[in-house]
Amino acid sequence: MSDEARNISYWIDTAPAPVFPMLEGEIEVDVAIVGGGMVGVTLARLLKDEGLTVAIVEARTVGGEVTGKSTAKITSQHNITYTKLERKFGEDGARAYAEANEAGLKLILRLAVENGIDCDIERKPAFTYTLDEKEAGTIEREAGLAIRLGLPASVTRDTGLPFAVAAAMRWDDQAQFHPVKYAAGLAATIPGGGCHVFQNSRVNDWDPRKIATERGAVKARHVVMATHMPLGQTGLFYAEAFPHIHPVIAGRVEEGRVPNGMYIKVEQPRHSVRSHRGPDGQMRLVFAGPAFKGGHVDEERKNFAEIERFAEEHFGVRAEHRWTNEDYTPMDGAPFVGWSSSMLGYLVATGFNAWGISNGAAAAIMIADIIAGRENPWLGLYDATRIKPVAGAREFVKGNIETASHLVGGYMARRPKSFDTLERGKAAVLKIGGDHVAAYRDEEDRLHAVSAVCTHMGCILGWNETDRTWDCPCHGSRFELSGEVLHGPAAKRLEPFAANEKSGGSSPDQEPPRVD
Repeated sequence: MSDEARNISYWIDTAPAPVFPMLEGEIEVDVAIVGGGMVGVTLARLLKDEGLTVAIVEARTVGGEVTGKSTAKITSQHNITYTKLERKFGEDGARAYAEANEAGLKLILRLAVENGIDCDIERKPAFTYTLDEKEAGTIEREAGLAIRLGLPASVTRDTGLPFAVAAAMRWDDQAQFHPVKYAAGLAATIPGGGCHVFQNSRVNDWDPRKIATERGAVKARHVVMATHMPLGQTGLFYAEAFPHIHPVIAGRVEEGRVPNGMYIKVEQPRHSVRSHRGPDGQMRLVFAGPAFKGGHVDEERKNFAEIERFAEEHFGVRAEHRWTNEDYTPMDGAPFVGWSSSMLGYLVATGFNAWGISNGAAAAIMIADIIAGRENPWLGLYDATRIKPVAGAREFVKGNIETASHLVGGYMARRPKSFDTLERGKAAVLKIGGDHVAAYRDEEDRLHAVSAVCTHMGCILGWNETDRTWDCPCHGSRFELSGEVLHGPAAKRLEPFAANEKSGGSSPDQEPPRVD
């Protein structure tokens, strides 16, 4: 890894910090939206355009979490997706996904123009490629189906990449942009006329007609959970989608080495790349690498090394920014959008499987249609109530937890014996006086210690070395060193641990960690 890289999203680092107030007091609107990412801001704009009043309540900063840590491709080409959807949902299901994502793409472009948002939108072709001759047929089948579905696909070997490919699929009329500039710019058009945007306002209590923070509350006819994964037990979607984390880097590239497209590789190790001209006028490439399980430091290091090797070897790029982003893969391959349960309740959008930009905009269209009482042709595929956890997810959840237990257990087996032996810049999960403790000693020799038990479902957390966060390998909650929630489904912070009172030189137990 490059020692010079900053551990922060390139997009967050190159956009002005959004300025919106904190929620204080009580207000009432037609629709309360929890979350200020792609789904939240797009939905708010659509609803305001229909004459409804809305309030976005964002826990941190608008566009600053999953949206602002993505590769920010605006495309309906999602690697090898359509043939998989056809096998599970038939050609009509694949067509619904195609139409939804094409509509999401067009909506983003339209809203940027109509609202005068300067967010570096560029039209680019999107390529899926393979270096393996055995995968050429996979690409040909995907392209053939895409063409039948009316998508702008073709098969080619001319990609513009600095190496030969065995086969590739090109989709024209796609785009890329700066996600934080877009989200913040669109959110800035919302306040006024009874509409609001709040940030630094974490929702800690909710029901289908009201959400509340420490300092305020919003009453509404509808509550939308636009939070990547719905909070708490809402809809039990954490039992229907599993989390994974991608390493992402960005760095300067010579003008003559910039490929004229957006790219993703079919086989592992997965490589994704796109370009962007930075505020200093110099070109950057943004790369995403193969996914790893949250809290698995060895895999995190391995996968960052892989994507940094690829970037330097083929493009001469050394990382200037390094960060991670989390996504959820739905158990049947399609996102979840709509009502959280068959008994109504909350409106939700989750499970985008790393394609949350176009899917997020499409989800906003679907939820706006639900609120307006309109039919939507894509909801048959996206229906958030289509899977019943009690019937279909028991083994899915069991396997997810067993994997998490194995990963965190192996990590804990190598932990230091006490706080005293924890080196500067290192983290560990310790067993102190019967408690699992997540400890990090920073470079200034300050100890940060909190409970290592996720406040969502009690899983033992693991360390994210790049972002310096504590991540739940079971359901994807992430926490800061202070214990504050980065994003859910957890809604409650980790309790601080009084290291000076309980450490006592205790040595760790050698029993496997409880992950349940």
